[in-house]
Amino acid sequence: LRPMTVHSRLLPHGKMDRHRQEAPGSFSVEDVRGRRQAALSWASQGLLLVAVVLFGCGNNISKQIASVSLSKRYAYMLGLSTAVAYVPLFWAILLVLLKTGAAPMFQLRYMWQRNGYLAPVLLIVLAALGDALGDVIGAISTSHVSGPVHSLLSNCTSVFVAVLSMCLLNQRYSMFQLLALLGVFVAVVIGILPSFESDSSGSNPFFAVVLGGSCIFNAVAFVVKELIFTRYKTWRADQDLQGGTGLNIFLINSHEAVFQLPLTLMLIPLNDLLKQSEGNSWSYLKEAITCVFSGEADACGPDAKHGELAGLCVLVYVVFNLLWNMGILLSVKHAGALATFVALKAIFPVSTVLFEYVDWPLLGKKDFSWLIWLSMAILLPSIACYQWASQLQAARAAIHPSLASCCWPWGQKRSETESEMMLE
Repeated sequence: LRPMTVHSRLLPHGKMDRHRQEAPGSFSVEDVRGRRQAALSWASQGLLLVAVVLFGCGNNISKQIASVSLSKRYAYMLGLSTAVAYVPLFWAILLVLLKTGAAPMFQLRYMWQRNGYLAPVLLIVLAALGDALGDVIGAISTSHVSGPVHSLLSNCTSVFVAVLSMCLLNQRYSMFQLLALLGVFVAVVIGILPSFESDSSGSNPFFAVVLGGSCIFNAVAFVVKELIFTRYKTWRADQDLQGGTGLNIFLINSHEAVFQLPLTLMLIPLNDLLKQSEGNSWSYLKEAITCVFSGEADACGPDAKHGELAGLCVLVYVVFNLLWNMGILLSVKHAGALATFVALKAIFPVSTVLFEYVDWPLLGKKDFSWLIWLSMAILLPSIACYQWASQLQAARAAIHPSLASCCWPWGQKRSETESEMMLE
């Protein structure tokens, strides 16, 4: 299988008729129609990628603004609000897909069957717990770290995913991939250094470390969902089923949302653990709901800025978060995973520029240390190198699994020897 490139999409497929030659400059109706469709396709893909970047920046900025209006005490509501919104959205989409046949009904049955392993729905509970922990800790930490640092620390998820994939999914990474991930880690460390130097950085060093460490929970959720997709391929091949070549992502998202909501409510004591609240959890929840929906300036406490706008700010954040998530799913489907990956990584530098040069309501302008820009200069090339090395590793695996050994090329000779011993 050759990789799909920009040039290969433009090349004609099938055999060309050597006897038929068009006059230079002549176009058939089919040619014009095909070029028009191709132009529209590229335009729609470009718009989707731009939407991913813009909605991602909107998600980061609106989250910071909402945390200011909620005050540090009630920032937990950022995590709860999105958990509530996910349930009706994802289930409404899933029901439409099931009704229209876009998602085969046997995929829904797969989610609840054991199939020789734990039922996928039980693994979804573990994924929901991971995302709930990561999202709640991220929400609580929002008011304690600056917007760019928050966006930067999310890249720790990639490092944790690589480690967990090696341990749980037997995934193997080349030396180039590992070096690129090391570059990502170094960039993150450089980015949070200003938090330890002075309070003027806008980031609390304790919460910066907590936020970075909490990414392991989101990584666990990612790896668990990857395991469900992998097992589905095996199950579908054994069942010899037709239609729906891949497990529909909304089956995963809708089931996870159902479990993530109650788990998010059960994580209210994290506020007490992180010194954001004291006393009974349900009393805290009642106060937090009053803060969001009362419209009173003093309902969110003395640290809140314009607490009467807390409900509106949370609503704006939820809208941007949902639009961003839907944009990512549509972009992966129509523009491809690689292009979407690049768009996601563009959110950090773009949002950093917006934080520094735009006077945002309740936030104002933020002056950041030069180390943030140095971190960006290291992070972006490291991510590009990781993606390039991942494509090379996948190409080697397509030729023979032994070529995609751990720490390639160091492990290449060893894996070849093991393969020869197995053949003997």
